[in-house]
Amino acid sequence: MCDSTFAFGQRGSHFFQCPSRREHTHIPWKLDKFLSSAQLKLVHHVALGFEDSFLLAWRDNTGIDRVEWSGLPSELVEFLHNRNRDIRNLRCVLGPYNSSFFVHDNASYLWKNLPEKLLSGLKANIQDGNWIDRPRIVALGAGNNFLLVTEKNAVLWDLRNYEALSKLIQQRHVSELHGIDLHPYRFQAFVAQYTSGKLTYENIPPHQLAGMQAMVGPVLQDTKDLLQKPLTQRESDRRESMQRRPSALQRRAQLRREWNEHSQEITAQAKGVKLSFSLNVSLGGIAGMLG
Repeated sequence: MCDSTFAFGQRGSHFFQCPSRREHTHIPWKLDKFLSSAQLKLVHHVALGFEDSFLLAWRDNTGIDRVEWSGLPSELVEFLHNRNRDIRNLRCVLGPYNSSFFVHDNASYLWKNLPEKLLSGLKANIQDGNWIDRPRIVALGAGNNFLLVTEKNAVLWDLRNYEALSKLIQQRHVSELHGIDLHPYRFQAFVAQYTSGKLTYENIPPHQLAGMQAMVGPVLQDTKDLLQKPLTQRESDRRESMQRRPSALQRRAQLRREWNEHSQEITAQAKGVKLSFSLNVSLGGIAGMLG
């Protein structure tokens, strides 16, 4: 599956992107200004939220990865401020009215105010500071609905307000799914991306439907082109991605700092105060690194 982004905002906004196509409407003016900048070379990821809030991960013309945002929760902003953040792999899901979120960069994870069932599912997959089964897809929707798919294709969901997607999850093997995005402000609205490049969507608002339809062909073709790319080139792309990630020593130092920064939040949550939880993944585990 090609790299793609599908984001829905609260004021009728959307941002859809694949390597060869970009569709958006009613996006915040600050985001539109960044997207129109001559300095922008590549968009890694976009998240749209309540009112004019957004997150943009991008690369400039000099090859430097950057992140911009507006109107996001303070805990999320603190996560983004970390200078060791892997911006290229940054992914963020915002719940309705930004009251909940799930963000990660493949090395560090942060979430807040998730539905209890989803929170329990995530915690059940953590042992000694490491993922037993890392989350692969996390989607947050209206009415506290959610979907979790892990790397081992275990599935947990509450999709009572997204009946068509609930049926799809039960009828198809989730290994065929590359990504799922729920519209957090419209019941029954979602888009599902298959590893083959196929898109399935339901109940998309009329003013956004043309944009979604315009993405179907490009996403499929970009995926076919990616699969036909010579193996040597794909390996080169993979090595470039790995080189941009922090070294083991950098990750250990980052882990030590972030664990200290978020220890109060974890302690507060353990006492029943629902704040946020930060997990940093490392081969050695938290106990081994801090000891």
